[in-house]
Amino acid sequence: MNRKQLTLSVVVLFALVVSACAPILVSQPQTPAEGFPTAAIATVPETESGEPLEVKVLTVAMFEVGESTGDFPGEVQLWVEGEEMTQEYDVTGAFSPVYCNKAGFCAMVTGMGTANAAASLMAVGLDPQFDLTKTYIMVAGIAGTPPDDGTLGAAAWAEWVVDGDLAHEIDSREIPESWDYPLFRLGCAEPWCDGGWSSGTDVFHLNADLAEWSYQLSKDVELFDSEGAPDYRANYPEGLPARQTPFVTKCDSFAASTYWHGALLSDWAEWWTDQLTDGQGNYCMSNMEDSGTLTSLSRLSDAGLLDLDRVAVLRTASNFDQQYPGQTAAESVRAENDGFMPSVQNAYRVGSAAAQHIVDNWEEWKDGVPSLP
Repeated sequence: MNRKQLTLSVVVLFALVVSACAPILVSQPQTPAEGFPTAAIATVPETESGEPLEVKVLTVAMFEVGESTGDFPGEVQLWVEGEEMTQEYDVTGAFSPVYCNKAGFCAMVTGMGTANAAASLMAVGLDPQFDLTKTYIMVAGIAGTPPDDGTLGAAAWAEWVVDGDLAHEIDSREIPESWDYPLFRLGCAEPWCDGGWSSGTDVFHLNADLAEWSYQLSKDVELFDSEGAPDYRANYPEGLPARQTPFVTKCDSFAASTYWHGALLSDWAEWWTDQLTDGQGNYCMSNMEDSGTLTSLSRLSDAGLLDLDRVAVLRTASNFDQQYPGQTAAESVRAENDGFMPSVQNAYRVGSAAAQHIVDNWEEWKDGVPSLP
């Protein structure tokens, strides 16, 4: 689940609100796939051959509202239903089973926050039921977005994943007058210094070619919007991306387990991303897991169990990360903006366009990311 995502109780409240709304751009929100055997999922202890399952694509979701099929969807349900993932593999130490279809297309839920994400990915990566050496791993979850980069329901493929937890912090009422933010680099006595400490998991640079491929394969996907989202967007100034209907873009992921909110902290996230990427990254999607996910995946890659160059990160905006003019940050974080269903729907629509292309063209992708056309 992303850092800007609501608690489970608020998600359930969103279900009640969103279910009464009709979309204005495309068809009704996806329900269980027609004829999908919702009662037919069965635990599969191993493949029929007894060999590890060679996974082509693994979608990584962070939360689910209820069941994996048949009810109000969180991040994994549309994948399980839409891709007919009727096989279920239990994994010791993971938050959820791994759901798969017969084509080697799978999905999982990590649980909310960096710790859950790291633990679940490590458990799956070390499980002998799976061969992930050629697997394309696609993080697909919802997020918060700044109004000058995104809008409700917008989808963004990332090239950079930045960690927002590893920092010093002084209470904002006690920071020096010359400082803009209460968080500053580890090992420094000022907001930033060249001799600061690094954990090695502060920032991750993903495969730029895979991010571009993913964008090109999904940029023209028909996106979902809800009836109420345009009214909420209208509170933001004209000319900003916040006023637009959903779109697909490329910009970067900022992960921290603290669910922060507000214009000042959004400015800090942008500045922090700029510092850690040497000006190359552009923060546009806040979440609670991606740095933990990438930490486990990088360790598994170092061990030869998967290929970090085959990792893509997709986030879709369920809410803005800050208030609109005339609103307080506290009011904003509690506001009902009707962005939840567009974010869940578009994570699947955009992500599956790229993922299904890989599965359908496996001979071109199995040995690595093809050259860009």
